[in-house]
Amino acid sequence: MGRKLKVVENNKKHLTKAEKAVREDVQKKAGDGLAELQLTPPAHLGKIAKKEYKRVVSELQSLPIRDLDRAILENYCTWYGIYIEASEKVSEIGVSVYDDNKGMWIQNPLVVTLEKATNNIKSCAAQLGLTVDSRMKMYMPKTEEKKDTMFDKFGG
Repeated sequence: MGRKLKVVENNKKHLTKAEKAVREDVQKKAGDGLAELQLTPPAHLGKIAKKEYKRVVSELQSLPIRDLDRAILENYCTWYGIYIEASEKVSEIGVSVYDDNKGMWIQNPLVVTLEKATNNIKSCAAQLGLTVDSRMKMYMPKTEEKKDTMFDKFGG
C-alpha cells in the first residue's frame, strides 16, 4: 500500500500532465462525486455540539470532506460538547471531591470524562484536518528516506 495522496492543489511534487490528470480524477471521485456535508447540524446533537458543528463545517468545505465523513464530524462535536460540560462542572466542583463514606478526598470522576473526551476530540480532529499537525501533513511533501544496505555500502 502506497502513501496517502495529497490534494492536487497542495502537492509540491512536480507531476507530469498525465500524473496530474490521474490524481485530479481520483480527487474528483473521492470528493466531488459525493454529497456535500450538510451545513446545518443534525437535530440529535446537543446545544454545544450544534454550535461547534456550525463553527467547523464552513471551514471543512475547503477540504475534500463529504457527507460520508459526517459520522466522524458528529462524533467530534458530541465529544466536544461533553468536554465543555464536564469542564464547567469540574470548575464548579473542583478536581477533588470529599467522600463522606470514606472520610477522605478522592479524584472527581469528571476528570476521567475530561481525559476521555480530550483523547476522542484529538482523534476525530486529526481525521478531519482540524489540527495544525494534520493540516501540515496535507501540505508537506513526504521525503522517503532510503536506508543503505550492505550491498549499497560495499557493492555486490
